[in-house]
Amino acid sequence: MEIDKRPFYIWLAVIIENIAVALAMIFTTGLENLFELIEQPVFSVVMCFSIVLSAVPVMISRSNSRLKDRFGYGIPILLLLPLPYFIYDYNTCTGKLCELGPALLGITFTLSAIIFAIFYAISVYARKWNIKFIIYVIAAEIILFGGIFAYFASSYFF
Repeated sequence: MEIDKRPFYIWLAVIIENIAVALAMIFTTGLENLFELIEQPVFSVVMCFSIVLSAVPVMISRSNSRLKDRFGYGIPILLLLPLPYFIYDYNTCTGKLCELGPALLGITFTLSAIIFAIFYAISVYARKWNIKFIIYVIAAEIILFGGIFAYFASSYFF
């Protein structure tokens, strides 16, 4: 009997996604500022955020609890709850740059909810479907990662 490799491929997709986020941050700041970037707290916060948004949904989908769907789809809903406040604060702001904070936070919370839900759904259905689906997801990530790398490398070297 062959060992099921689907969980391995799911975690491989999570690792590739986090590597792509780190390299995208490195390429946007430039390779000459690499050590300064790693020392900055923004890099650490973004990487922790990326790991949480990709690893936690996979861990929740692996649990045998009856409440895993409530956590898997409930956390994105909780992330969307402050969105009306950010929209209100953005529209009632009277300062020069005061609308920047609510706009960035609103976009961050919305994208976090979408990414969390996508990772949860992929990890739930990837455990049930054919292994080719997971390989296609990994191939799509590698192609996107290659595109990001080619774009930043071309703008950096040329």
